[in-house]
Amino acid sequence: MKKIVFLLAASVMMIPAAFAQKTSASKMLDKALSSVVTVAVYESGVGNKTLGFRGNSSEMAYARALDLTGAQGSGSGFVIQENGKYYVITNAHVIESAADKKGSIYVYSINYTKYEAKIVGGDSFYDLAVLEFTGKPGAEITSIAFRKNDIDVGEPVYAIGNPLGDYPYSVSEGIISAKNRVRGGLTGKFGFLQTTATVIWGNSGGPLVDANGEVAGINSQIAFADRGDQSIWQPQINFALEAGISRRLITDILTNKGLVKRAYIGVEIAAAKPNTSNRNSLRASANVETRPVISGVVPGSPAAAALASYKGYVVEAVNGQNVRSIEEVLGQFEKTMPGQDIQFRLSLNGSTQTVKVTTRASNATTMTSISDYVSSAWGGRLLSGTENLTINFNNPQKYAAYRNQASEGIWYVGNTNNSLPSNTLFSNDWIVIAAGIISKTGGQVWRVSDAADLAAALRLGGSTGIIDLVLFRKGGNPEDDSNYIQKRFVLSGSDAVFKQTLWY
Repeated sequence: MKKIVFLLAASVMMIPAAFAQKTSASKMLDKALSSVVTVAVYESGVGNKTLGFRGNSSEMAYARALDLTGAQGSGSGFVIQENGKYYVITNAHVIESAADKKGSIYVYSINYTKYEAKIVGGDSFYDLAVLEFTGKPGAEITSIAFRKNDIDVGEPVYAIGNPLGDYPYSVSEGIISAKNRVRGGLTGKFGFLQTTATVIWGNSGGPLVDANGEVAGINSQIAFADRGDQSIWQPQINFALEAGISRRLITDILTNKGLVKRAYIGVEIAAAKPNTSNRNSLRASANVETRPVISGVVPGSPAAAALASYKGYVVEAVNGQNVRSIEEVLGQFEKTMPGQDIQFRLSLNGSTQTVKVTTRASNATTMTSISDYVSSAWGGRLLSGTENLTINFNNPQKYAAYRNQASEGIWYVGNTNNSLPSNTLFSNDWIVIAAGIISKTGGQVWRVSDAADLAAALRLGGSTGIIDLVLFRKGGNPEDDSNYIQKRFVLSGSDAVFKQTLWY
């Protein structure tokens, strides 16, 4: 009996504490809500842009090949203050289809006041964008600060946003389930908090706040489980880019002309993965290396002198951290700042070597060198001095050797029923319209206006093992559909194996 009485007394004592905790959370959220905004795209461009290396061309060919003018949408965001100025933080995918002109992006405050905004910069890889108000925001808008210390698993958090674009200032409660999650897909791979605070379409870009009302992360992704031909939403598995990484990226964007600072190595690293949809995959992949391997170096790069003699070596560790996949290698590269040394532990046939490379700053010139390197491997060359990025396929033998046993993969845009022959490529110079992954089930392509744009798309899409180019016949009539083709490069040279590739 005494034990029962004790438990009842303890329960009674917990009620006021729980009530006080809920009351405290309500007051915190009242303050946090005024820093949250709805981000709306009123006019879309044609084709997504890779934030960080963006183009400005608006040639008619874009509209013909990738007409996304009806893709207006909305998402969430929140306001921070830097050096006395307000900025809006959101996801890149919320605004990457916005047109490059005045009046394309607006944000709505808590009292539904509409403010025009413009893009300061961003990074498609981390799915992060920074906007600024074109005029002075009203007094109803407040700013919110990022959390400075690491959050712990089990801490309560709250996702605030505009789910489905119809329910602004919705709040969902949860806890931190896990930290430092790595995600698949083309963008947003590293540094994610996993949380049970439900995120729905339209919450993207909103803040994940802690019990003190500080930003613990930026709501970015939701999870799906594949069951046969269906994808089932997992509402208890949600992801937010954690505060420490977010702060670093935003500082770079605000101080580096809208770009994230990255190191340049000039290395190509690849890992094989069986194509499970191909009946020959098991036989073809039996003797391939599934661990990350140095497969090439970019001429004139830091890696050219240090790593050229180590082609074929397995990358065991980067900067002392063991790596097992392309994603883990990329994660270590992303932690390296320009000018820093990066150390590789490499192995081949039982022999282990440690090699150091001194990095340089990644910029438009170094990105162009990556595009030149990849294009040359395909039997093509990028033409300089042209208004649009133009590629000339001038080496049929090199192209054939690269393609090897892979399907030709040349079609008229939107028509993959009838493959076109190789000589289609070699009959003309081609303007590169876009690059990425074209898929019936949800690929992603980015428009291309220069070689730096192409390299950004290569870096984003290479981890899948395929790259799709959308090409327009130079000098052709933009109204003629036969002047638009898409070309798929299977990086392994075999339909049975995906060669996940990283150019960095």
